[in-house]
Amino acid sequence: MNYSPIRTWAATGMLAATALLAANYALAADRLLGSTHLTRAENDKDVIQTTCRPRVTAIKLKALRGQIEIEALWVRFKNGERERLAVRDRIAEGGESRWIDLPGGRRCVVSIGIIGDTELSRDQARVDVYGRF
Repeated sequence: MNYSPIRTWAATGMLAATALLAANYALAADRLLGSTHLTRAENDKDVIQTTCRPRVTAIKLKALRGQIEIEALWVRFKNGERERLAVRDRIAEGGESRWIDLPGGRRCVVSIGIIGDTELSRDQARVDVYGRF
């Protein structure tokens, strides 16, 4: 068989594009659900409202601009159920929690509540909440 250079080049380009899309899809499996700030006040309470994120199986917290101490964490689902998650964790600045599995498999998350405070920061620490899909 005699393949023209244009066909070979086009086929190589299509394979590269497919590989790039597959890599982006794998990276998109963990997405930012929302962010909030915790103050130095003991047991600061914040609620992150999200648009319905179907198929969330687990969440993770990341601490930025200061160390955070999480006292309680809960998730509210689209059907109105609220699940308190077993988390009592201290997360260093730049660190993250483990993945926390949501009960019931893939769920539609509409809000996430956090009770905690910041330590070793000037004023407020930012908490990013990621979802695994």
